[in-house]
Amino acid sequence: MIRRILLLLATAFTVALVAPVAAQAAPDDVVKVAVVRAPEANGGRNDSLPQIAQRTLGDQARATEILDLNRGRPQSDGGTLTDSGEVRAGWILLLPADASGPDVRSGRVGSAAVTGGTPFFTWKVVSALVGAVILALISLLVIFRRRIGRRVRDRYNAYVDNARWHRQIQERMRVRAQLSDEFTADRARPSLAWHTAAELTAEQVEAYALRVGEDTVTAWVTADHPPLSPWQAETDGMWTRTAGASGNPPSQRDGVAPCLVRIGGGEDGTLFVDLTWLDGVLAIGGSAGVAIDVLANLLADLTRFRPDLPVLSVQGLCGEPPGLPSTAIRMRSVTDLRATGPGSGADDGMVRLAARRRTLTALAVIPETPSADEAAHLLAACGPGSGQVAIVLGDLPGARWRWNAEADGKVRLPEIGVTVTAPSR
Repeated sequence: MIRRILLLLATAFTVALVAPVAAQAAPDDVVKVAVVRAPEANGGRNDSLPQIAQRTLGDQARATEILDLNRGRPQSDGGTLTDSGEVRAGWILLLPADASGPDVRSGRVGSAAVTGGTPFFTWKVVSALVGAVILALISLLVIFRRRIGRRVRDRYNAYVDNARWHRQIQERMRVRAQLSDEFTADRARPSLAWHTAAELTAEQVEAYALRVGEDTVTAWVTADHPPLSPWQAETDGMWTRTAGASGNPPSQRDGVAPCLVRIGGGEDGTLFVDLTWLDGVLAIGGSAGVAIDVLANLLADLTRFRPDLPVLSVQGLCGEPPGLPSTAIRMRSVTDLRATGPGSGADDGMVRLAARRRTLTALAVIPETPSADEAAHLLAACGPGSGQVAIVLGDLPGARWRWNAEADGKVRLPEIGVTVTAPSR
């Protein structure tokens, strides 16, 4: 197919180049010419067309015939005969066939003499070339009309898809930035969430996640008894009540201070998770940029709501984790964490039957996936009952909670079947 295209183009250009030349070329003919006299050979006067017509045709009025035969023909000195009729000594002028006299000469004038060195790229040549190109393009369109049409449609569809995706990204970034501003300014929802956590704890109800919306509060609980008024059971393990409803005044019975942090938001409200139920390791995998945003916002909430909780930082290849509080304790490696238990095993569920709320003694932040030996040490150091919990950026088999951050800013928490939008930093 490519050969056919090249052959077609070569043929078109050959026709365009040869046709004008063939039209201009003419067989060599015997013609009659006259040489314009110099002043010294013409009685001291400049020669003229009327004089040449008189000497060769016997009639000065036939000077116009000589003009028509020679108009625009380049001469040896680079000049040409124009409508003014002015001639120069030494010019060779073509004469009509009936010319006679001593000044008339005969000779053969080939294509080069006839054309007088006329530039090759005349308007005729250019027109022929343009026509050849147009013909070639039309031929290509005819031959490849389906392929060209399909390619044009594909490019247009790709452009539309890219434009739509670009608008979606801009909209998601706008939503995430707006959510970040709302988190910074919001005081009401964190206060309501902490009040609700204390309220449920006072009733000996184990709640490990809360979602606070405009009108509704949702709690994910481990208790198997019926919901207490004003709560209503939506599904097994999920209760709801109106945001304005309030149960018994909260009182601290088990001595475990909650550690609520905001993960993200959405149309249904802001999602809080209580890290006192973590009792192990949280791994945030998927999109690294979004995972970093989740960690930074989580640490900001700890600094704001639990400044008493020690934060341990392990520096990675890319430096320190983002959003660390100024009071964070720097550690050289994961193995510097104190290991007190056998490890958390390979249970990926969010709530194990043996899980209980435990007072947090420290939170370790690991900015990258540890090696196999480091992972084993980390799971042992943050095992059940150790009081230490860890957050790892990256997937880690054996982690108690494993969240997935997506490139569009969404964060999936499969343990409770919820997806939220993470604020951007």
